[in-house]
Amino acid sequence: MTSNSDHRRLNAIDVHAHVIVPEVYAVAAEHNIFSELPTDPGVTDAMRDQIKGRASAVLARMSDLDDRIANMNAMAVDVQVLSASLVHQGLEWADAQTSLHLARLTNDWIAKAVAAHPTRLIGLGTLPLHVPALAVAELERCVTGLGLKGVAISTTAGGLELGDPSLRPFWAKAEALGAVVYIHPGGNRDPRFKRFHLWNSVGQAFEEAMAISSLTYDGVLEEFPALKICISHGGGYMPYYMGRIDRNYVEKVNTRVNMKKPPIEYLRMLYFDSCVYERPVLQHLVDKVGADRVLLGSDYPVGEVMPVQFVTETATLSEAQKTQIVRTNAAKLFGLAN
Repeated sequence: MTSNSDHRRLNAIDVHAHVIVPEVYAVAAEHNIFSELPTDPGVTDAMRDQIKGRASAVLARMSDLDDRIANMNAMAVDVQVLSASLVHQGLEWADAQTSLHLARLTNDWIAKAVAAHPTRLIGLGTLPLHVPALAVAELERCVTGLGLKGVAISTTAGGLELGDPSLRPFWAKAEALGAVVYIHPGGNRDPRFKRFHLWNSVGQAFEEAMAISSLTYDGVLEEFPALKICISHGGGYMPYYMGRIDRNYVEKVNTRVNMKKPPIEYLRMLYFDSCVYERPVLQHLVDKVGADRVLLGSDYPVGEVMPVQFVTETATLSEAQKTQIVRTNAAKLFGLAN
């Protein structure tokens, strides 16, 4: 007999849903950007207490599976794709063995969460990507050993851009395994972005644009055309300024060193989630890359409260496009029966 959850599980698939692993967060928190309290002029102790209170609530929601399932039901989300929140417990600060140990703890926790709720949860692992050899081995363990569907990575690997030659073995392995690679920033630590939480409001979208730039200009997408890459937050700023980027490709020969086609064509090789907060922005993303390249994303537990409704009530989208975004694109990408 098919249960209600079995029948409904592919109706809405949210690809942007964060977790923390308490024992990993306990070690990693002090090294990550989320734990930094603002020091901007005019910020009072009362404001900082309010920020800490909200942070505690967010942290609790990311590690409580029962609360998560209840919230998914309220949000009309049938399946969440879990990924570690890299602004909370990114691993780029750690040495090779420490980062591998913490990554393995995280990946085992996510695999157990999926096993406990197999019709509601899908898992993506985390990696010590700044140590490429270890990252490749852990990627393989995630997919072939733990049954995860891929991995989530940040927009850089320590001091390396994602197109750095030392990361080619990672991309080759991801393509060979058919693993989904979800790219979500761990937070920009540049002092320019520290003021007024700019690292979050402006910096995340900047990071996503830079990640796409590196994948394109450094030739990753040309060399590995079968990669399954999804970019968080609708791709950041990149999809919304392609006119100038394509112009540079035509006018400046040095931009074409690792590309054989215009940048817009590489952009359309990627996937993007729908967490963009404004419906005209979602419509522009669909116009630019196609509805078949956009997936439902909430940024749970801090983003869109009703992500399905955000898509289905975008009046400019067709019913077929809404269905693609809410469920069928993700079902295809993650290899689920649709």
